[in-house]
Amino acid sequence: MPVPASTPATSPVTSPVAPPLFVSLRRVIALAAIAGYVEVIGFLDIGGVYPGIMTGNTVELGLTFARGQWPRFLLIGLAVALFFIGGIVASLLKRHLRRPGVELVVAAAVLVAASVVRLRAGAGVPLELPLLGLAMAMQGETVSTFGGVSIQTIVVTNNMVKFSDALVGRYLSGWFGRRPGEKVPSLGEVLLPGLAWLFYGLAAGVGALAAGLRLPLLAPAALLVLVAGDLLLTGQDAPKSEPRPAPSSIAGDAPKRERV
Repeated sequence: MPVPASTPATSPVTSPVAPPLFVSLRRVIALAAIAGYVEVIGFLDIGGVYPGIMTGNTVELGLTFARGQWPRFLLIGLAVALFFIGGIVASLLKRHLRRPGVELVVAAAVLVAASVVRLRAGAGVPLELPLLGLAMAMQGETVSTFGGVSIQTIVVTNNMVKFSDALVGRYLSGWFGRRPGEKVPSLGEVLLPGLAWLFYGLAAGVGALAAGLRLPLLAPAALLVLVAGDLLLTGQDAPKSEPRPAPSSIAGDAPKRERV
């Protein structure tokens, strides 16, 4: 009687262990501060256009179109298009490199290039804008989960929503009686989005003060390298691997061992 062929099993993929909360907090704070700082410098250099805040740019795109403000419309449209292209490039790099730390170092190199080209008169739109958009897109695509909590560090709107929801769920919902089985948000779910929002704004103020310096973008580039080193030192920069098929065996039989 023929024995049916067994279906190849797939080895279980081990999920990475979430780092301690303070490790996730320092990474979120650093990356959010980088984004707020870079956005303000780009905004001041490129005539009031954000290199990585596409919500505001998209709204202004519609506004300028409706009012027929074509020069401004074209500038905003260019910023949106360049960020989208930067997101495609960042996604390709992410799939090829598969190491968050290396990707952040590449983003730091892009910021260094932007810091140099901004010294040239008239280089804001043709050179600085695409470089800053690429750097922000790379940061956004590289690290977006901290301690099991999904946090986007290059924008704050979603973080504000998450922060307010987690704050109510952890500290205020109990005052009105919790529903049976209602999950209480962890401390990390409260702190991570809240601090991302706070330090994004604080760093924006620092960026406004630093915009008059000769090479202000070297500071966020150096901080990106430090975050990359943090990922490496804590073992969070291992290459992502695909699940491997487990050795197959006939149903009911123990796997054969090779004799030595």
